[in-house]
Formats: sequence, structure tokens, C-alpha cells
Amino acid sequence: MKKYISKLLMDTISQDELVILKKWLENPKNQSILESYVKNYHDLNMAMLKDNVDEAYEKVIGQIEQRERPVKKLIPNWIRYSAAVVIGIGLMVQYYYYSEKSDTTLVPKEDEITLELDNGTIQTIHTGQSKVVKNAEGNVVGKQEQDQIDYSEANNIKELVYNTLSLPKGKTFRIMLSDGTAVNMNAGSSLRYPVNFRSNESRRVFLTGEAYFDVAKDKERPFIVSSGNLEVEVLGTEFNVSSYSEDAHIEVVLVEGAVNLNTKGELEENPIELSPGQRGSYSRDSKNIHIDTVNTNMYTSWMQGHLVFRELTFDQILTKLERHYNIEILNTNTELGKVVFNASFNEVKIEEVLSFFNDTHEIEYEIKNNTVIIK
Repeated sequence: MKKYISKLLMDTISQDELVILKKWLENPKNQSILESYVKNYHDLNMAMLKDNVDEAYEKVIGQIEQRERPVKKLIPNWIRYSAAVVIGIGLMVQYYYYSEKSDTTLVPKEDEITLELDNGTIQTIHTGQSKVVKNAEGNVVGKQEQDQIDYSEANNIKELVYNTLSLPKGKTFRIMLSDGTAVNMNAGSSLRYPVNFRSNESRRVFLTGEAYFDVAKDKERPFIVSSGNLEVEVLGTEFNVSSYSEDAHIEVVLVEGAVNLNTKGELEENPIELSPGQRGSYSRDSKNIHIDTVNTNMYTSWMQGHLVFRELTFDQILTKLERHYNIEILNTNTELGKVVFNASFNEVKIEEVLSFFNDTHEIEYEIKNNTVIIK
């Protein structure tokens, strides 16, 4: 019945399925099962939910009535929590485990995190270790503890030398820079940064991919994130930058403080300032920056392992899934690739994500040679 419950919450359930679910819900024990299912698997939605629960419920009912679907009479008062959750961010999916569709098992690849020193030497980073990080001369410049490298003790390095940390798909990592700035890096990303910032210059780093910055305040030395043709300049604040080369836009979402957005060649001439809760989206094609207001939790939940897709085509979602799980997906259905979806997943396995699309949108797939093939 979890399939029907999920369809009910997303308002994609058919009339025949409603009849089946209604009959099942006549048993009070089953009502408790539904309530428990929602509470256990929609925590992310509740964290993001800002509206009053009753108000959210009325919104859901209004949407259902507009579609002329007689769902209202089938929803008792105790399901208002579920309806409010749906309004909170749209869809939240934590589905039942994958029912086998092929004898072939899907095994995500395990690629290594690498650290490139200023002289080109490449070291492998194993997240289960605790060790010191040395420069090309053998001097200690940082310390690794599990999935973080801390450079806060690198103040004795006077010359400007850079390290580059590169993450494969499927892994995240955290860097504490020498000035106290914390950087959470998402899968498939790379950050080039000074081992120690100069005392009389701006603090500049170079990002490819996605990272969340919690910048240490320093009025004398602005912090600049350079990514493609976009510069993000701050003094001290928290923000998320998404700049994967395959994406058409570079997105900057401001959580706290203020940032200036500049396109290269116009630095300090025509800066665009963001306020908390705003997103600046830079088009790689038009070179324009669009500003809108967003729910910042949607853009930072990746740090908790969540996946949130809003108004994305199926092909865009597949790209993000490949990046998050480090798997290969082949979509042979070009028409389907253009269809826009909304979905959210809370620390689930890739098999559960695929089952969701199969069960709720009848998207067929198979696993062959460790590749997901969308039919």
C-alpha cells in the first residue's frame, strides 16, 4: 500500500486506486501505518515547512478540488499532517526497497578523492584516515580527520602556493581553510585554494562544481569565489555555489549576510548584491544574471545527503543522480528526457529512486553491465 499512499500524498492516485486505499484505511491499524510512514519518511519536509499545518491542508484540498478529484471526502482529519508535508516542498520520497528487475546488481563506482600540490604531485585522500598533510617540501601544512582537511595551522607558510582538492562523483568532503573559512564540497567538485592566504591581498579560491561556504569575516581581505565567468565577493557570510560545467547556469544562493556577483571583466563596476534568501542565476549563454527569492533549504540539503529536484527535466535529474551516486545512466527515451519533474529523496539508495519513477510515472528501466538503461 505504500505505493498508493505515496500517490495519495502527491495527488497522482487514480480513482480505482483511491477505492482500494479507502477500503484499506477503514482499518484503524492501517491508519496508524500511514501516519507512521509519513512521519518517518518526511522529516526533510517538516524541516522546510514554514506554513501553518491547517492552512497548508486547506491549500492541498483546494488544489484537489480544482482538478475535480473527489479526494477530500476520503481524507480524514488525522492525515492533515501528511497534506501539510506535501505543501512544504512538494514531494518527499523515501520508498520501499527495490524489487529486483534484473539479475545484474548495480554497484556504484568507488573512485578516490585526490589532492594536487602546487608542484603537481597528486596524493590520494582516504576518508577513513587521520593524518597530517604535507607540502612539496615535506612541511606539515594541514591535518586530515576522516572527511575533513584543516589548514588553520598553515600560517607559517609565507609564499602563495595552491592546493587543489578534487572529488569524484558519489563523495562529499569538507575543507577548513587557513583563515577559518569552512567549505563543504559536493560530489564531482574541485576547489583550488591557497594553503595560506596573503595578509595584504583578497582571499581568492577557484571552484568547479558545488560547494557551501561559511566565510570567516575579514573586512580587510574580501573573500572571492571564482567560478567560470562569475565572481562571488564577500567579507563574511554563508552561501552555496553550484557551477558544474555541464549545467547551463551558475547558481549562487545566499543563506546569511551579503554577497556581490560580478561577471569577469566587470568586477567592481556593476556588482549585483544578493540579500539572504535570494538566488543569483548566471546564464553561461546570455551572460545575464537573474535574481529570485528561494527556500534556501532546498539548495543546501545536499549536505545532509538529501536530493531535491524542482522544475527539472528528466535528463537534468539523471545527470544529478549520476553525480550523486557515481553510476552510469543511459536514457534511450529522448522525449521523456524533456519532461519536467519535481521530487525529493531523503538518503535513499539509487534503487529506491528508480523504483519511485517506475511506480509513480511508469518509467521503465533495466540494469545491464552496471548501467541503468531508461527505456
